[in-house]
This record gives sequence, structure tokens and C-alpha cells, in this order.
Amino acid sequence: MLAVKTPSRLLLCCGLAAALGQAASQPVAAAAASAPATASSAPEHPHRGHVVEIRAARVRSLSEQMNQPAEALRQSCRFESDIATPPPPGLVSLSFDDGPEPGATEAILALLDKHQVPASFFLIASKAQRHPELAALVKAHPRALVGNHSWSHPNFHDIPAVRQASEVERSDATLAALQAPKLFRYPYGNASCEANADLQQRGYRIVGWHVDSCDWAFDKTGSIDAHEAKICGVDKANREHFIDHVVAAVKARRGGIVLMHEIHPNTLAKLDTLIERLLAEGFRFAPLNAAEFEPSLR
Repeated sequence: MLAVKTPSRLLLCCGLAAALGQAASQPVAAAAASAPATASSAPEHPHRGHVVEIRAARVRSLSEQMNQPAEALRQSCRFESDIATPPPPGLVSLSFDDGPEPGATEAILALLDKHQVPASFFLIASKAQRHPELAALVKAHPRALVGNHSWSHPNFHDIPAVRQASEVERSDATLAALQAPKLFRYPYGNASCEANADLQQRGYRIVGWHVDSCDWAFDKTGSIDAHEAKICGVDKANREHFIDHVVAAVKARRGGIVLMHEIHPNTLAKLDTLIERLLAEGFRFAPLNAAEFEPSLR
């Protein structure tokens, strides 16, 4: 259960929810012609198709990264996923994509309170528009940062530049008032030079990850098959142990930004124990706007 909010927290949540609804209703003139859907008709992030989409995107990304020189990949701006810069030793920053998700968002915030640790929430703007009270709740929480995860969660490798611009513009119009600092994470970590320039012009820092929890692969049964373990880099010993995988990956990097998702029940079920394990291993938690993580942001 979430702790009861003070009157000031309630007022702040209500005010932010109203502001979010007002900002989201304002037209985005430059993008309107190419917008993928109206505010009322934009589809919810598809839970059932999510694993299939992530698996396909990961396989394509790995194939491309294995078959192209590193410098060519860097110049192409196609990937803003795995962070090459070493993380600050001993520091962990939790991040959750694909929210806000009714029930899940509140549960995660309650765990942040329980353990007194921070986290970042990269929200899909069309979902934030549907659930402004949840977006405002994240904004009002003293240990949470709001990040931008695009308007409708497309793969930027599969859409033209004009649609990419629309995704950035519409999501910025909806979420900018909730963000300080302005943080953006690409769906699937798939980027473009044009979108990077657009985001940076709007004052965004682009955020990847040091550790991919691969919670999408563990979610259905709590275990991961050999093929997906190879895609995710999960050791054979940890294929049936989500928490062990994440802890081992964090220890291997000596800390870092951890990618997870609000929409996977297994992640929520294991999060309490995961935080306890990382604390027991001696890791400290810090928000993405901590000075120590500055070199890890683009």
C-alpha cells in the first residue's frame, strides 16, 4: 500500500494532473499532419505483443552491431542503448520504462519509499495523457524522476524522419512540464541522428542503460530459454533466477543504470527482493540527475 500523502502532496498531484491534461490537449501544429493517432485513439502499449517486439528488435540490433565496425555504428547514431561509459563504482540507478501503468506505478513508488531509494520512470506520453493522475504522482514523489519514452513507443528504425519528429514533439508537449531535468530514452534503444539532434535542441539528455534486466524475457514463466538467454547475455546458471541475473550483471559492471519495465508482473513481484539484494551487496542508489551519472548521459 502507498503511504498516505500529505495535503501538500495531494495538491501538487492534482495541480500537475490538471497541467498534464491541459498540455496534452494543446495542438502540436508541426507534427499534426504526420501524427500516428489522435490523443483519444492512440493505442495503449501492447502488453501481449511487447515480448515479440522486443525480441525482434534485440535480434536485429545485435546482428547489426556484430556486423558493422564500431565507428560506423557511432556515426550512424542508430543505437542509444548500451552505455559504453563505465558507471560510477558502487552506484545503481533504477529505471522503469513503458508506464504509467495503473497499479504498477503506485506499487513501485511504495517500494521506493520502503527502501528509501530513487528511480526514474520513462513514460509513454500517450499513456501519461490517459493517466495524468499517475504521471503527476510520479512527478510529486521525492525519489522519482519523470523521463520521456516517446509518444506511442514505435521502433525509430522502422519509421520515417517526419514520424520520428512527431513522436518527439508530441511527447515533449505532453511531458515537458513534468520533467526536470529533461531525459529521453528511445523505445528499444533504437535511435537516429535526426532525432538525436531534435532532442538535444529541446534540452534533452539521452539515456541508455548499463544493465538490461531482460525482464521481458523472464516475465511469462520466471525463467528464460537458451535462445533468449543468449540474446540477453544471461548466464546459464541464472536462466531460472531473474534476481540472480540482475545482481550478477550489476556486480559485473560494478553498478550502473538498470533497465526494467513497469508492465511486467514478474518484475514487480521480484523488485522488493532485488533492491534488498543489491543493498546487501553494498550498492548505493542514486538518481539519474546525480553528478556521478553525468558522464553516462548523452
